[in-house]
Amino acid sequence: MSTNYFQSNDAGILERKEIADNLWYLFSFRIHIFLGLVSISVGPIQFIKKLRNRYKYAHKVVGYVYSVSILFSSLTGLIIAQFSMGGWITAIGFSVLSMVWFFTTAMAIKTIRCGDVLNHKKWMFLSYGLTFAAITQRTLLLIPLMTEVPFMPIYQLSSWLPWLLNLNIAYFLFKRSVRINRLTNS
Repeated sequence: MSTNYFQSNDAGILERKEIADNLWYLFSFRIHIFLGLVSISVGPIQFIKKLRNRYKYAHKVVGYVYSVSILFSSLTGLIIAQFSMGGWITAIGFSVLSMVWFFTTAMAIKTIRCGDVLNHKKWMFLSYGLTFAAITQRTLLLIPLMTEVPFMPIYQLSSWLPWLLNLNIAYFLFKRSVRINRLTNS
């Protein structure tokens, strides 16, 4: 559970990490976790068509909360990625994830400000796919806990596979929603 990251520096992913004593790292780590929780919690609300159409102002406010959460969580994610377990493979994987997460969210903001609703929708699907990579990654990390597979290779894989997989799924779901909208509106 993510709330464990706020209780102790001596448990979980912070255990046996020298950097866990660094206040800047801890601040960045906890901001990343907290705002990631915010974005993963409010993101699904944005995809409910009835709510989005009926409560446009609320959609906009929740969108701001989601976007600001991601912009700060991705920046702090980039900082903490440099100290991830697994060496350069995970540092690069998590760094690229942070930058792509920031980019997709920034593009979603840019396109809606230009009035381009369809591309805004596409970028939001991709952004939330990356947000949801946190869940996909934790699910992948269950493999070493439930089998005899060593932890580190799975952890290294988990810095890449979840977000690459989720981007593809998000793009598929976006294309599917566009097809469904065209069928229902024709």
